[in-house]
Amino acid sequence: MQADRRALYNSLRMNWLLDTNLSVEPWQVEDYRTLSQEEIFARLNLHDLSLDKTSFLALSDQFDNPEDLTGHLLVDRDDDAVTQDQVYLLVFELWRRLLPEKPCISIFCDELDHQIFMYDSGRIENTESIQDAIANLAVVLDENADQGNEPEVVFETICAGCANDLESFLYDFISEQIEEGNHTYATELLDDFSDYVQDVKWFEFLRAKLVGAHDEEGANQLVHEMIHDVTSEPDFEYYIEVLAYMVQAGQEADFLYLVRKTVPLLECEEDFQDLLTICADFYHRLDQEGVEAAIQAILQKRAKNSFETVIDFKDPDIAELFKVMEASPL
Repeated sequence: MQADRRALYNSLRMNWLLDTNLSVEPWQVEDYRTLSQEEIFARLNLHDLSLDKTSFLALSDQFDNPEDLTGHLLVDRDDDAVTQDQVYLLVFELWRRLLPEKPCISIFCDELDHQIFMYDSGRIENTESIQDAIANLAVVLDENADQGNEPEVVFETICAGCANDLESFLYDFISEQIEEGNHTYATELLDDFSDYVQDVKWFEFLRAKLVGAHDEEGANQLVHEMIHDVTSEPDFEYYIEVLAYMVQAGQEADFLYLVRKTVPLLECEEDFQDLLTICADFYHRLDQEGVEAAIQAILQKRAKNSFETVIDFKDPDIAELFKVMEASPL
């Protein structure tokens, strides 16, 4: 039984909590953490597994994780997939509670998922628990890397065991720390995880934002280097994020350069209107009212367009956008 099985059910439960109309079985989305120990053993007994705390602990000595233990309990049985998963979820919860001294990747990832969910849903009174979970993640990554494992592979293994998009969560969490002025902590997090993440450019962007908190010129230089990096793959979401940041402090030449790189990646009307809004905001910051008004006029003309409409790159409004932007004195 794979270690990411728990992550699949964590994902199912989180999606169900966001949309309770999803078609699921109650056992698939149940919060097993709320069950009493007696209830868990009673349910196992319904599957012809007579265990109590003493026998469970004795049996678990032979195994390193709940996946292997579940496989042993079900060996030589002809159970269907539903029964196997029901037993696994119960065994997993017992292992999590009764064997804290025997951590494994699935248990570690489950706790990380739990803390991320609690944080994202606003169910924690302070950030200590999520900070502890992130610190534990950094320790696990470093320990495995110190043993000679490739950093990216180590991180990918942890990500595979999590229901959450771990890299996206770290990006969002660090970005929040920067916005809230927790610059020292944000720096520590970037130092902890930059060597492990796969899409490095997003974390380089965070460093630029961090520098920008006290050195606008230094941040602009970093942004200039980022957007002119010829090895970076085109990425619409990334470009939009950088452009939105440049609204506050970016250089006009770099802004226009990045808009030119972004336009070929437009897919639908919503993308184009998002870009137009950012461009209007940028020239508002520069007090170039004429350019801003011309861009706002394009937006108003397209206001009734369906967001889902596919972009035609021969659309005259695209040429008009560049015309008004290039008319601005750099």
